[in-house]
Amino acid sequence: MSAGVMQQRRPIRRADVWVRQSGGENAVIDPDDGSVHLMNQTAMAIWQLCDGETDTSEMIDAICQISGLHAEVVAEDVERILTDFEEAGLVRWQR
Repeated sequence: MSAGVMQQRRPIRRADVWVRQSGGENAVIDPDDGSVHLMNQTAMAIWQLCDGETDTSEMIDAICQISGLHAEVVAEDVERILTDFEEAGLVRWQR
């Protein structure tokens, strides 16, 4: 998926997955297959923004504000992480 197309869409996280946070560790657990997805702070912030209302360009802006990193670097991270979420079946996309 191209960056332009991805930025026009809004990811929404699955409501039935379990989120566990403990001691700075973040995990999302898929109850369907028992898979565990460990997330760093950036991935967890992106996960929380997968609300169906926030598009990827807004996510990039938010992560830039939090991290102080350049938009080009953050855009690559956001796209990679959202692709990982999609491939794991943790998010769906809506326009």
